[in-house]
Amino acid sequence: MTYEAFCLYSQSDIFDPYEKHHSTVKDACKLAERLGVKNLLLYHTEDRNLANRKELYSNEGSRYFNGALWIPDDLDSIVL
Repeated sequence: MTYEAFCLYSQSDIFDPYEKHHSTVKDACKLAERLGVKNLLLYHTEDRNLANRKELYSNEGSRYFNGALWIPDDLDSIVL
């Protein structure tokens, strides 16, 4: 499953994802877990903290999602 996760839930007050009709990492991961998804790829994310984004998103997401969580960088290839 691919899902837009604009920012961390803890940063929703900074980025206002809901005003833009976007979700947070927590939202996406909770939904994927509820649907029984095995693999989740998060994209369309904010770009203020690219150096730590994978780690931060993985840490937040793994609290809510038990499957494989992918947070690619721009131009990464994902082989299915």
